[in-house]
Amino acid sequence: MKRVVVDASVILKWYLVDETYGAQALSLLQQCAAGELEILAPSLLPYELMNGLMIAGRRARLDQNTISLSFRGFMSLGIRFYEISFFADKVLQYCRLYGRSAYDSSYLALAEQEGVDLITADERLFNSVQKDLPRVRWINEGQRPIFPAGKKGAAPRFS
Repeated sequence: MKRVVVDASVILKWYLVDETYGAQALSLLQQCAAGELEILAPSLLPYELMNGLMIAGRRARLDQNTISLSFRGFMSLGIRFYEISFFADKVLQYCRLYGRSAYDSSYLALAEQEGVDLITADERLFNSVQKDLPRVRWINEGQRPIFPAGKKGAAPRFS
């Protein structure tokens, strides 16, 4: 069975159906449910997901019942969670090296530790590490996000 780290930017797309790249994210969920793909994640992922679902609820994108059902369904998928303490030094290294949060860096560190790809839909994360970390893959491999040169924080364009 193929193994992969998937971050919260992808997982949230399972529940927010109007999101860009939702079909690609749902394909990963279907593979996981069919036993074809093992998803690995740092133990912080459930908190990130719950927070994202609650924000969607505040913005009237999801109702409370859907949030609750979504979270329970997610927790029943059998995703393998890893405690950050097992790779904390690498998390800190990625924080310093790429200027990323401990959250983002935990996904990077886990993918490295396990020797698997990290799939993300976070453009800033992807663009900050793509040259150095080939295991970090964009959710839609055929279309890589690129921020215009010299315009930090600018909206991404796609090539």
